[in-house]
Amino acid sequence: MTESRMAAPVTEVALPWAADGLSGTPEEELRAGLTAPGPARPRRIPSLFGYDEAGSHLFEEITRLPDYYPPRAERRLLTEHGDHLVGLMRPVELVDLGAGSARKTEILLAAMDRHGLLRAYTGVDVSPEPMREAAGRIRRRWPRARVTAVRGDFLAALAWLRRAERIADTIPATADSAPAAADGAPAAAEGNGSGGRLLALLGNTLGNLSEPEQTRFLRAVRAGCAPNDHLLVCVDLSEPVDVVRRAYEAGYAGPRPVRRMFALNTLRHLNRRYGADFDVDAFEPELTYDVARREVRGAIRSVRRQRVTLPRLGLAVDFGAGELLLHDVVRKFTVDGLVRAVGAHGMRCRRHWVDEEFGYGAFLFAPAG
Repeated sequence: MTESRMAAPVTEVALPWAADGLSGTPEEELRAGLTAPGPARPRRIPSLFGYDEAGSHLFEEITRLPDYYPPRAERRLLTEHGDHLVGLMRPVELVDLGAGSARKTEILLAAMDRHGLLRAYTGVDVSPEPMREAAGRIRRRWPRARVTAVRGDFLAALAWLRRAERIADTIPATADSAPAAADGAPAAAEGNGSGGRLLALLGNTLGNLSEPEQTRFLRAVRAGCAPNDHLLVCVDLSEPVDVVRRAYEAGYAGPRPVRRMFALNTLRHLNRRYGADFDVDAFEPELTYDVARREVRGAIRSVRRQRVTLPRLGLAVDFGAGELLLHDVVRKFTVDGLVRAVGAHGMRCRRHWVDEEFGYGAFLFAPAG
């Protein structure tokens, strides 16, 4: 691990890929995804490899597409319920997992500031440049808060957080400072008066994780949670098929096909990072929506037989004509399914809010017991 000072007083932390004792590093997951195909298991690139600097900027463009509803629905949920949410748990530190530009996160930071709680912000992302920009902007807006930008994958960052210094300040919950709940009672009366951390996983990021990745992530979250910490998860729920298809098919064509560019940039990222020789002109991006499994799958189809080498991983991969390579799988949830999945790892759901127009949810979890 290396640690250095950026433009003071923002701190930058660079972490190596994590080894979690199960599948090891992201490189090992990449190796397994490229070399272990089967009739019902296409080759796969872990989604985090889509988010280098170029990919992160392209994804920001995707979030602004008119038909892509998740950012709008999430922003509306955080705006409408942010004060109530913060009043329930009264955190003094926000940990932004998969921060990107952190624009929506600022809604939560502003709510914490209104409650007089904000003491620290920690942003986590695999791409350093967007995180640096976001950290600097947040530092300028809230100059008294401790701001840290962490470059690394989730497991490495969660392990680092367990060792990192906590902000110990606790802001007492009072009826005067708390926002009113729907029944008129102070929302803070339901909280722990915690002064703990809020770990925020926004943007349906949980849906980008495979089931084994989700298990490892939730296990690591629970292992690092103090009794007064909370986890906020925002996810895409099930909604009409035509809405989903319009949202995720947007950006594959037109004068600036940003989804197509995002998919092919994943191959370019592997070329840059591992000395690979993917010919991006020999792959064609496409999207499918498996309604029964509630999965949107972004894939890249090989247009011919070809061999791709990744010298720095010691790999040579043969693709057949028409073979699919998954690069982005978005799993959608039901309310009960998500509560069960997170609850299986020792977390209880305190509250959830749903945007009824688009079927998008925000779920607040606390350690059980």
